[in-house]
Amino acid sequence: MTSTDLPDVHTTADLERVWRHLIEPLGFGSRQIFAIMLDRDGRVHPSIVNVTDCPAAPDGQMLVNLARSLRSVLDEADPDGSIALLWARPTHAGTRASDIQWVRAITAVSAAHSLGAWPLHTADDSVLRVMSPDDLAA
Repeated sequence: MTSTDLPDVHTTADLERVWRHLIEPLGFGSRQIFAIMLDRDGRVHPSIVNVTDCPAAPDGQMLVNLARSLRSVLDEADPDGSIALLWARPTHAGTRASDIQWVRAITAVSAAHSLGAWPLHTADDSVLRVMSPDDLAA
Protein backbone atom coordinates (compact mmCIF):
# COMPACT_ATOMS: atom_id res chain seq x y z
CA MET A 1 0.00 0.00 0.00
CA THR A 2 1.27 3.47 -0.80
CA SER A 3 0.42 6.73 0.93
CA THR A 4 -1.80 7.64 -2.01
CA ASP A 5 -3.98 4.65 -1.06
CA LEU A 6 -4.46 6.01 2.45
CA PRO A 7 -7.38 8.25 3.37
CA ASP A 8 -6.69 11.85 4.32
CA VAL A 9 -6.66 12.37 8.07
CA HIS A 10 -9.05 14.95 9.50
CA THR A 11 -10.43 13.08 12.52
CA THR A 12 -9.21 10.58 15.08
CA ALA A 13 -11.29 7.92 13.30
CA ASP A 14 -9.45 8.72 10.04
CA LEU A 15 -6.13 8.36 11.85
CA GLU A 16 -7.14 5.00 13.31
CA ARG A 17 -8.00 3.75 9.81
CA VAL A 18 -4.56 4.82 8.58
CA TRP A 19 -2.82 3.08 11.48
CA ARG A 20 -4.82 -0.09 10.76
CA HIS A 21 -3.73 0.02 7.11
CA LEU A 22 -0.10 0.50 8.11
CA ILE A 23 0.40 -1.95 10.99
CA GLU A 24 -2.20 -4.71 10.70
CA PRO A 25 -2.05 -7.57 11.18
CA LEU A 26 -1.09 -6.78 14.75
CA GLY A 27 1.86 -8.54 16.33
CA PHE A 28 5.12 -7.03 17.46
CA GLY A 29 8.54 -8.47 18.22
CA SER A 30 9.59 -5.62 20.52
CA ARG A 31 8.42 -2.35 22.10
CA GLN A 32 8.19 0.19 19.26
CA ILE A 33 7.25 3.74 18.34
CA PHE A 34 5.76 4.48 14.94
CA ALA A 35 5.50 8.01 13.53
CA ILE A 36 3.83 9.33 10.39
CA MET A 37 3.79 12.83 9.00
CA LEU A 38 0.60 14.49 7.82
CA ASP A 39 0.70 17.59 5.68
CA ARG A 40 -1.50 20.59 6.44
CA ASP A 41 -4.30 19.07 4.32
CA GLY A 42 -4.22 15.75 6.18
CA ARG A 43 -2.40 13.78 3.49
CA VAL A 44 -0.07 11.08 4.81
CA HIS A 45 3.59 11.50 3.86
CA PRO A 46 4.95 8.42 2.04
CA SER A 47 7.40 7.33 4.75
CA ILE A 48 6.93 5.93 8.24
CA VAL A 49 9.41 6.14 11.12
CA ASN A 50 9.72 2.99 13.20
CA VAL A 51 11.87 2.94 16.33
CA THR A 52 12.27 -0.65 17.51
CA ASP A 53 13.63 -2.28 20.66
CA CYS A 54 12.56 0.53 22.99
CA PRO A 55 13.52 -0.03 26.65
CA ALA A 56 10.98 -1.14 29.27
CA ALA A 57 10.80 2.34 30.81
CA PRO A 58 10.62 5.58 28.82
CA ASP A 59 14.01 6.99 27.83
CA GLY A 60 13.67 10.77 28.00
CA GLN A 61 16.77 11.55 25.94
CA MET A 62 15.79 9.08 23.22
CA LEU A 63 12.33 10.67 23.03
CA VAL A 64 13.76 14.20 22.87
CA ASN A 65 16.14 13.16 20.08
CA LEU A 66 13.27 11.52 18.19
CA ALA A 67 11.04 14.58 18.62
CA ARG A 68 13.80 16.93 17.45
CA SER A 69 14.38 14.79 14.36
CA LEU A 70 10.66 14.63 13.59
CA ARG A 71 10.32 18.40 14.09
CA SER A 72 13.22 19.01 11.72
CA VAL A 73 11.67 16.81 9.02
CA LEU A 74 8.30 18.46 9.54
CA ASP A 75 9.81 21.96 9.30
CA GLU A 76 11.46 21.05 6.02
CA ALA A 77 8.48 19.26 4.45
CA ASP A 78 5.50 21.23 5.79
CA PRO A 79 5.84 23.43 8.90
CA ASP A 80 2.04 23.51 9.17
CA GLY A 81 1.80 19.71 9.08
CA SER A 82 1.77 17.38 12.06
CA ILE A 83 3.14 14.09 13.33
CA ALA A 84 0.97 11.20 14.52
CA LEU A 85 2.52 8.65 16.87
CA LEU A 86 1.75 5.11 17.97
CA TRP A 87 3.21 3.07 20.84
CA ALA A 88 3.26 -0.71 20.24
CA ARG A 89 4.48 -3.71 22.18
CA PRO A 90 4.29 -7.50 22.11
CA THR A 91 1.59 -8.78 24.48
CA HIS A 92 -2.01 -9.84 24.77
CA ALA A 93 -2.23 -8.53 28.34
CA GLY A 94 -3.92 -5.18 27.66
CA THR A 95 -2.75 -1.77 28.82
CA ARG A 96 -0.18 -1.85 31.62
CA ALA A 97 1.26 0.84 33.88
CA SER A 98 4.42 0.87 31.73
CA ASP A 99 2.28 1.66 28.67
CA ILE A 100 0.75 4.65 30.45
CA GLN A 101 4.27 5.84 31.37
CA TRP A 102 5.34 5.59 27.72
CA VAL A 103 2.18 7.29 26.46
CA ARG A 104 2.59 10.16 28.92
CA ALA A 105 6.27 10.58 28.01
CA ILE A 106 5.63 10.46 24.25
CA THR A 107 2.68 12.85 24.56
CA ALA A 108 4.72 15.32 26.64
CA VAL A 109 7.70 15.37 24.28
CA SER A 110 5.38 15.65 21.28
CA ALA A 111 3.70 18.69 22.80
CA ALA A 112 7.03 20.25 23.83
CA HIS A 113 8.23 20.05 20.22
CA SER A 114 4.90 21.16 18.68
CA LEU A 115 4.47 18.00 16.65
CA GLY A 116 0.69 18.31 16.52
CA ALA A 117 -2.36 17.57 18.58
CA TRP A 118 -3.17 14.03 17.43
CA PRO A 119 -3.92 11.65 20.29
CA LEU A 120 -1.42 8.85 20.67
CA HIS A 121 -2.54 5.40 19.60
CA THR A 122 -1.35 2.18 21.21
CA ALA A 123 -1.25 -1.34 19.87
CA ASP A 124 -0.41 -4.75 21.18
CA ASP A 125 -0.71 -8.16 19.58
CA SER A 126 -4.51 -8.04 19.66
CA VAL A 127 -5.81 -4.46 20.06
CA LEU A 128 -5.22 -1.06 18.46
CA ARG A 129 -6.76 1.88 20.33
CA VAL A 130 -6.53 5.60 20.88
CA MET A 131 -5.39 6.76 24.31
CA SER A 132 -7.87 9.25 25.71
CA PRO A 133 -7.14 11.99 28.25
CA ASP A 134 -9.02 9.85 30.79
CA ASP A 135 -6.57 6.99 30.17
CA LEU A 136 -3.68 9.32 30.88
CA ALA A 137 -5.29 10.78 33.99
CA ALA A 138 -5.86 7.36 35.54
